Amino acid sequence: MKLSHSVGLKGINQKADVKLVQEALNRATIGPLRLLSVDGICGANTRQRICWFQKEVLKFRRPDSLIDVKGKTWKALSLFLVKPKEQAKSFASLFSTSHKQVVEKAEPSIQSIQTIAWGAKVSPEFKHKVLLVCKELDIHPDFLMACMAFETGETFSPKIKNAAGSGATGLIQFMPATAKGLGTTTEKLAQMTAVKQLDYVKKYFWPYRKRINKLEDVYMAILYPAAIGKSTSHALFKRGTIAYKQNSGFDKDKDGNITLSEISSKVTSKYHKGLQAGYIG
Repeated sequence: MKLSHSVGLKGINQKADVKLVQEALNRATIGPLRLLSVDGICGANTRQRICWFQKEVLKFRRPDSLIDVKGKTWKALSLFLVKPKEQAKSFASLFSTSHKQVVEKAEPSIQSIQTIAWGAKVSPEFKHKVLLVCKELDIHPDFLMACMAFETGETFSPKIKNAAGSGATGLIQFMPATAKGLGTTTEKLAQMTAVKQLDYVKKYFWPYRKRINKLEDVYMAILYPAAIGKSTSHALFKRGTIAYKQNSGFDKDKDGNITLSEISSKVTSKYHKGLQAGYIG
């Protein structure tokens, strides 16, 4: 979790550094702001979000949309990688002061163990396996954890079944046909430990690994793979179709279109909940 080079407007913008900054900015995101894609590309959205953080959280009079390795912006933003959101926000606000002693007290200690959304609600073994799987898939662990929290009703149980009777089972609600395609069955999946079942989560996501950048992409890989990579404003289902009727409750603005953002709203809520005290770990 160490930033190696500058990120932002006129920054060096190495991919690994940009992804780390995007991760931290997502954790700091509040209100109606959309989550950034964690793609390692320092585009306009990422630069604008850096500016927002400097202006709204740090109260900079002249935000420059640049994060230096040893600058105040990174010292404040990196807090969100190791602390619950509200606690990090409280400490980060201290970086707007000119009193050096106050700033030093707010700086995070070096932690070798990465915190992830919902990490406090799973075993250390499960968390470790998630980190390994996500590294191989190049998927952000916060995103996968949010989706599994949603799919399992926050239980992270490998045995949990869909209440509607579809036969969907486990961490990402494997359907019977999906399980068969992965060389197993939902019955066998239900008998596995959660840690073991993560091997099949990895196997399921493997074909999509180079296309997933944002939270909605992770969720669409589970729900509707054809929508991976689509804009959050993309209309998935339209009025007059069976799919729309089955999901009409997601049409928040009642415009006859269910967008990617709308269908993913509950997963987004799980993402933010998983970063709160008592859940992040």
